[in-house]
Amino acid sequence: MHPDWQDDLHQYCEKHSSPEPELLQNLTAYTWRNTTNPRMLSGQLQGRFLSMIASLIQAKCILEIGTFTGYSALCLAEGLAPEGILHSVEASTEMAWKAEQWVNKHAHKGQIIIHAGEALDVIPKLQIHPDLIFVDADKQQYSEYLHCCLPILKPGGVLLFDNTLWSGRVLNSEDCLHDPDTRHMHNFNQMVAETPGLEVVMLPLRDGLTMIRKTQS
Repeated sequence: MHPDWQDDLHQYCEKHSSPEPELLQNLTAYTWRNTTNPRMLSGQLQGRFLSMIASLIQAKCILEIGTFTGYSALCLAEGLAPEGILHSVEASTEMAWKAEQWVNKHAHKGQIIIHAGEALDVIPKLQIHPDLIFVDADKQQYSEYLHCCLPILKPGGVLLFDNTLWSGRVLNSEDCLHDPDTRHMHNFNQMVAETPGLEVVMLPLRDGLTMIRKTQS
C-alpha cells in the first residue's frame, strides 16, 4: 500500500470501520498482482465511505468516471436503490474488460453498466441525471469533468472528486508554482471552492476527497 495512505492513523481508522466484503478483498489482491499502478485502487476505508454515501442518498442513478479494476464501482453499487443503475466510464478498453469480469461476480451485477471510451464523449450520449457522481480519472481534465457533470447532476445531488490533495503537494507553494500537475490540482480546488451554487467539503481521506453538493438547479 502507498505509505501516505497507510500510516498508523489510517490503519487505525480501517481497523475500526466495517470490513470490506470478501469479493473486494480478492479484487484488491488481484489489482496489486496484475496492474502497474495499483495505488489507484480506492481501498477499504474510502470504499466503505463510498458505499455509505450511496446508501444514505439511496441513489437511483450513479455516474462514475474512471473505473480502473472496478473496486469503487462495486462499493458504490452496494448503496444503489433496488431500481438503481450505475454507469461507470473507463477510457481504457482493456481496463473496462477487466472490471467487467469482477462486476459479473457481484450481487448487483445487473445494475452496473461499464462504458469504454472517453468520458467527455460518452456522458452526453447517456442522457442521465445522476444523484451521485464519483470522479477518479484524468486529473488534467477535472475542470472539464466538473463543467460536464454539474448540468446533469440532480439538484441536491453529490459530486465526489478523488485525489484532490495530490499526495499533499498542494500544500507546497513551490510545487504549486513550478509543478504543472500540482498547480492544476490547486487551481481546480480553488475553482470548486469559489463556484456559486455549490456546498463543498474537502476531506483528508486517503489522498483527498472533495465532496460537492449541488444546491442550485
